[in-house]
Amino acid sequence: MISIIICSVNPEKFEFVSKNYTDLLANAPFEIIGIHDAQSLCEGYNRGIIQSRGEILIFCHDDIEIISPDFYPRLRQHLKVYDVVGCAGTNHLVASNWGFAGDPYLHGTVAYPVTDNEWPSNRFDLSVWGGVNSMVVEGIQALDGFFFAVNRRVVNEIRFDEQNFDGFHIYDTDFTFAAYLAGFKLAVCNDILIAHQSRGNYCEKFEKFSVKFMEKYRDRLPVQVCNNRQVALAKNLDRAQMLHIGSTFR
Repeated sequence: MISIIICSVNPEKFEFVSKNYTDLLANAPFEIIGIHDAQSLCEGYNRGIIQSRGEILIFCHDDIEIISPDFYPRLRQHLKVYDVVGCAGTNHLVASNWGFAGDPYLHGTVAYPVTDNEWPSNRFDLSVWGGVNSMVVEGIQALDGFFFAVNRRVVNEIRFDEQNFDGFHIYDTDFTFAAYLAGFKLAVCNDILIAHQSRGNYCEKFEKFSVKFMEKYRDRLPVQVCNNRQVALAKNLDRAQMLHIGSTFR
């Protein structure tokens, strides 16, 4: 069984993403666990873990749409090899934001709606980090939290740190980096294409949690911070065009 854990206070977005999963997982056992009163993403996800029954757990935002029609078999295949998989991340974490690692340490593929306030959308900008040469990037140290999936053995050992990160930032970098440090195998899977409405929100609260993160891992991170570089592979694409480009990863 797959347990999909989503923290959401927006009924329309929750309904849309739930239908997206239901359509894609029609022939697979799954459950959707909605946490609608989370005190923080860490607290909400930990509560969802306790409720879950699946051997595979997905943690994701409510403003995503999985575009890949073969999402389920690809996810299952990747989780036979890796413990934690996502769609964007770094193999050289230097700070609380995985994107601060800079080129050539960023990897992934994410679609964003051309118009920020249009969701769901039919036109997308496709962003790629690390080129289009590899279906899977191994050796990842941290993943973006808009979507990642784990085998249950990971959450049997690692939980979200709701004491240090009692808000809505850095929960993802902390959890995935903790999994990496515990010896679990992380990977970015470029062949799973997901659209994400939000491009990130780095407010004053993010800075507060960033300080906590750097204090927590100050002996486990390198000193240098590189410049971030995101490559926009193509703009204003429809779904068929995105899937055609995505097929180069397979």
